[in-house]
Amino acid sequence: MSGDREFPIHVLPARAGHAIYEVVQQTQAPLSMVAADMLGVISLVCQNRIDVCRLNNLRSPTSLFIVTIAESGERKSTVSKLLMKPIYQLEERLFDLYKQEIIKWRYNVKIFKAEEKALMSRLKSEIRGGKDPTITRESLSMLQDSYPVDPVRYKLTFNDTTPAAIKEYLCGDWRSVGILSDEAGTIFNGYALNELPFVNKMWDGATYSVERKNAPERLIKNARLTLSLQVQSVVINRYIERKGDIAKGIGFFARTLICRPFSTQGYRQITNPVVSSEHLPVFHERLMEIINESIENKDERICLHFSPEARQRWIAFYNQVETEMRLLGFLSDFKDYASKIAENMARIAALLHYFNGDEGDVSLTAAEAAIEISAWYVDEYIKLFSKQQKLDMVNTDADELYWWIKEYCNQNFLPYMRKNTILQYGPNRFRDRGKVNELLSTLYSQGKIKAAKKGKTIFIQAMDTWGI
Repeated sequence: MSGDREFPIHVLPARAGHAIYEVVQQTQAPLSMVAADMLGVISLVCQNRIDVCRLNNLRSPTSLFIVTIAESGERKSTVSKLLMKPIYQLEERLFDLYKQEIIKWRYNVKIFKAEEKALMSRLKSEIRGGKDPTITRESLSMLQDSYPVDPVRYKLTFNDTTPAAIKEYLCGDWRSVGILSDEAGTIFNGYALNELPFVNKMWDGATYSVERKNAPERLIKNARLTLSLQVQSVVINRYIERKGDIAKGIGFFARTLICRPFSTQGYRQITNPVVSSEHLPVFHERLMEIINESIENKDERICLHFSPEARQRWIAFYNQVETEMRLLGFLSDFKDYASKIAENMARIAALLHYFNGDEGDVSLTAAEAAIEISAWYVDEYIKLFSKQQKLDMVNTDADELYWWIKEYCNQNFLPYMRKNTILQYGPNRFRDRGKVNELLSTLYSQGKIKAAKKGKTIFIQAMDTWGI
């Protein structure tokens, strides 16, 4: 178990790793949060270009579901804007182009309907007059074959939307989208995740039937969906309270790479006002290369296979995970999540390999990197869901303060901390002496902390009462 170790950024391709460090340097946001956000961006741009084949040519999408728990003030929006900048710009250009094309399309439809009306009028006249309508019927048939083709609406991202809107869009010619949000309260509190079976089907890449009362059945086939959501703990807590059992029961959380990075608030000192800006453009350039390839080849996906060495490593990883699901194994209480680990690992390996521009089969290097990233997410999942079967759920202010004390001490390798540290660096709403005294008293009575006084200084130690 990782405890509070950072995301293993060292295993990422250089152009991704360097860009992460640059964003961290510019924003002083949590490194793990930036890395998770970047994984989501890479998944978004690659998912319509590549699939991955595991053992026995079992083919699956490379789409990832990512949820990152981060409080207000962690600079989530700034990080997202930096990483997604060229994608947002492209979406604006594509939308402007679509508006122009839709005007031309509507004009051509008017011409078509006028020609159709004229031919229908001629056909009726010929039938009434007893003339041979064969030529007119042939002209009508040819006209029907020339109905103006709808312009393709290239939309890459959704934010606040509904399952119905996503389904409608994925029935079209472009079948690759992402639900991305740096403040995902609207997602978890809204409609986007109301139909989790549908969301799961999109992760699986399965065919999905869309039926409407007054419309013929339509099929969503080979669609791809990335989720990359950054959400505050209070929002995800409420979501778990409402739908946690359902989300866990049908495997939504099992498919999700979820983490809670340690906050950097209170540590964001300016020591060097000069920061680099050379690596993000390189990262952006690669993003746009892949997106442009994807649009040009929108109906063709490359299937990446594992090299012999990478395949053996994947098998060894799969077997290790399977072994840990046994009684007393590390994953014995998390079988639902364990069942998807190897597939998520394969997806990450393919994404890293392709994003790096490597040719041929997925390399052993990419497989090893994906294993380390997957293992990190396993540790995060266990840390968040252990024992209580809920997501590090802070049901009370006292519980939240307990976890903050524990994480602060772990992060700084401290056996205990000064009470005043909470007032200086703790969550903003706890920087009140009366509030802190009340919460610490509650935790002390529950046996979750120890307290000792030396001189005028009070020291606090978090106990491992919850066994995590």
